[in-house]
Formats: sequence, C-alpha cells, structure tokens
Amino acid sequence: MSKGKKRESTYKQMAFETAVRNPERYLGILSALKDFENTVLNDENLLDIVSHLYLMGEVASDEIQILETTRLEDIKNKVIQVNSTRKADGGFPEGYQSRFWTYMRTLSEFGFVYAQYNEAFKFSEIAKLLINGKIDEQEAFSIQAIKYNRKSPYRNVSNDFNFFKFILEILLKLKEIKKSLSYEQFIVAMFSHDGNVDNFLSLISKNKFKDYKDVYNFVCGEYNATTKIKTITQDYPDVVRRLFIISGFVSIRYSGKKLIQINENKIEYIKKLLSINYSLSEDEKQNPEKYFDKLGKDTSRYLDIVQEFRKTDKINGEEYSDKIFDIISQYNISEEIILESIEGIGSRKSVIEEFKEIPDPLKLEFYISILIALKYGKNFFIRPNYKADHIGKPYSHAPGNAGDIEVYSSEVYWLIEVTLIRNKTQQLNNETTSVIRHFVSNEEFAEHSAKYLSFIAPAIHEDTKEFYDISIIKNQKDGFKINIKPYSINDFVLVTTKKDNLKDMEEYTKNIFSEFKSKF
Repeated sequence: MSKGKKRESTYKQMAFETAVRNPERYLGILSALKDFENTVLNDENLLDIVSHLYLMGEVASDEIQILETTRLEDIKNKVIQVNSTRKADGGFPEGYQSRFWTYMRTLSEFGFVYAQYNEAFKFSEIAKLLINGKIDEQEAFSIQAIKYNRKSPYRNVSNDFNFFKFILEILLKLKEIKKSLSYEQFIVAMFSHDGNVDNFLSLISKNKFKDYKDVYNFVCGEYNATTKIKTITQDYPDVVRRLFIISGFVSIRYSGKKLIQINENKIEYIKKLLSINYSLSEDEKQNPEKYFDKLGKDTSRYLDIVQEFRKTDKINGEEYSDKIFDIISQYNISEEIILESIEGIGSRKSVIEEFKEIPDPLKLEFYISILIALKYGKNFFIRPNYKADHIGKPYSHAPGNAGDIEVYSSEVYWLIEVTLIRNKTQQLNNETTSVIRHFVSNEEFAEHSAKYLSFIAPAIHEDTKEFYDISIIKNQKDGFKINIKPYSINDFVLVTTKKDNLKDMEEYTKNIFSEFKSKF
C-alpha cells in the first residue's frame, strides 16, 4: 500500500473494482499470469506482465493491435503509452503499474493473490486449484467470499463485517416468510455500518423504495452519501451482485421488480459455510501479507465441504432436460427468440430480460442447450454441465473435468463444447486437448455405438481446425468410431436449424479421413 499518511476511515458503500465487471474474467487473468508466480513486481517485470495480458487477449486496447506474429517486445512501448495517464493506485506508481493493480484489487481482497509493489507475486492454494481445474469458479469464489471482510488492507473503511454473510443471512430469513430482497433494498443494504441483520430487516419493513431515485434520496439522507446516483444505484451494485451470482449464492428473478433470492440448490451448502466461525484480527485487517496468509488458511476444511456437496450439483440428463423444457415453456421461448438471443450475445441487447444477468460465455452454453431442445425435442437427453440455480439458469461453468453440453440417447453420445474465445493462442491452448480428453475418455458413454463432437467458437482459427482434423485421423487410426467438426457459431446454428448435425459431422469426418488417405 502507499507509504503516505493514511486517511481516517469512514463508513462507505460496499464496492469492488468496477473495471472488471464480469468476475468470470478473473480465471483467464489468473491463468495467464501463473508463470509469473514469485516474480518481483518491479517496473521491469510489471511491464512484461501487463504486456503479456494484452498479448493473451485478457486486456485490450484499440491502440494495441495483436496479430498472430506479435511478440511481447513489439507492444511494450505501446503498453507504456496507452497507460501513461493512469493514476497511482494501491501502492503502485502511475502508468502500466497501476493498470496491473486494476486487475489485482478484487483478487487481493478475496485472498486469491498477494500483489504488492516491489514484492514477490504470490498465488494462494485456492487460486492454484482454480487455475488447474481442480475446483471451479463457483467453488473458489464461494470459499473466499465467506472469508472476506469489508475492513481490510485494501479498503480504508469503518464497516467491519463480512457483507456476503450479511446478505445470505438476510435472504435465509426472508425465505422463511416467503419473501425476496428487492434490488432497491439490496442497494440500501450496501450502506450497512455493522451488518446487523435484524436491524436491516426492521429498516426495510418501515421503508418502501419504489425506484432508484427513492433509494438515492434515502441513502443520501440516512447515510450522508455524496456519490453520483449512477455509481450508487448501478455501478457498485452491479459488480457486487455478479460476485454473489458466480459464488452460487443467489438467483435473480423478475416479477415487476428485480428480486434477489437465495439459490435453493445451494441452501445446505450455504448453511454449512455460514456455520464456520471465521474472523480476522486487527493486525490481519491492516497488513496485506497477514491478510493474504489468513485468507489462505483452513483451506482443507472448506474443500471438504465442497467435496461433500459436489454430488448434488450434477443432476442426470432426464432431470435437466425437464428443466430446459420447463424454461422454454415458462418464458415462451420460440426458435425465433432463441436465434435472436444467440445473435445478441456480446451486445447489451437482451431479448429475455430474466437472462440478462447471465455472463455471455454461459449464455452461449445455455442458449445452445435450449436450441437443441427446441429442434430435437425429446429425441435426446440434454445435460449441460454448467452449474445452475433452482430455476435452471446457469451461474458457473462446468468443472475442469467435464465437457460443456452432453446430448445422448441409448446409442448416440454427442458432446458440444462451446467457447467465446477469439484469441488464437488461448483457443489453441484452452479448447483443444482438454476437449478431446473429455470426449474420448468419458467412461459413462464408452459403450455407445455412435459418438459425435461439435466444437463451437465465434471463429475457428486454422491451427484449431488443424488440431481437430489431426484428432480425427489419430482416433480413426486407433479404432475409435468418432465424428468431429469445429464450427463457427453461425455455421453451427445454421446446421442445427436444419437438424442436420449428426449427418454434417459424419460427412466432415469422412472427407477429412478420405483427404488424408489420398495423400498417402
């Protein structure tokens, strides 16, 4: 942290870094930086690190063009120039150094990393397990959220409690009386001084908040808030809400108002986490290294809880197919609506209001699952392996040892792998060997006579296509009767609307194998 005189702490609204609104990005950032563990965060190394983030596509700028031939040295000067106006922050100097801190602040608050200027860069055990696919995002964020404390070396605030526990206890009490927390009430909760659940429930029982303006007027009067209305009612709550969602703690519903409910699929898991008495000493709330060490302790105890409840996260294909068809019925989803929704991914446009809370990568998996259900009906069981709330809306990706969407019958096994990765290196590194491993080594469907794999991305790089083509040859040579094809999103959607998926993969596989044989 900076060496200047520390300002006197005050009570503030709950907030996280708004530059990274989608917490799903943090896995990519951590993975991109894993080789820099134990690197001293001085100016020279920070320039390499930040330049690497640009090169890997985790950070982007219109002024920095990344081509297939671009090297780290090619962009360093541009990285310095583009970030030259950034103010010093978090103990890091102005420029690209403080740019690095922008991406480390929330990860530091959650205890995933230790990132201090001119000190060695450290990863916690939980961060390493997440990077290596041993735990998924929901498990990692839920563990660290339940340890988090508002007052910390990274927040000079008088609020001294765990905001996640505070909201979860509120939601559990509201569920007992069959009520939800409105988004307006959630914003007010963000100003709590002490995290007293009963006091807050009493407060919202006596005050009604019709809209954002009502909330803004209330917090300005009650808590002397002076920040702009958009920051108070939209920017800060948006980021905090997303962290609740990725942790698997809540479900967002729309019923005239935006409502926050406890995720009923995770109630027992949440109660088990809440039962652990976890607190920080005053020294740990002030010292970054001691804070990091504290949030890294008792990991095995929390991982035991994760293991205990993992079996409840995966439901069979019959159950999930029913959920998908329930969603289709409940929201009157037609083929036209789902095609428009797929096309709208990546924009701010949301065809179905209730689904706009879902991060784009998960949206694509969700919408592809719905499209398959609409086109093929009950001909197949459809089992997306993402984690979903009690309604069926996804909130976290499949664990590292599972494929994205499994479609199957008594004879056919069809694995659909979906990504929004556009960067060539990331696509080749993250979406090739692991996908084939999920496909070929899946023992559950080992006896199925017909096996198919569709790999879907916004665009398929030539190296990625070549990998899958070689996989076809290798597996055919090894005696595996499999059919594989990589698709752009548009091409996959077109084939699916015609219900030609299996035939199309068979023809592609046959042509690749024939072309290979003709050359030898």
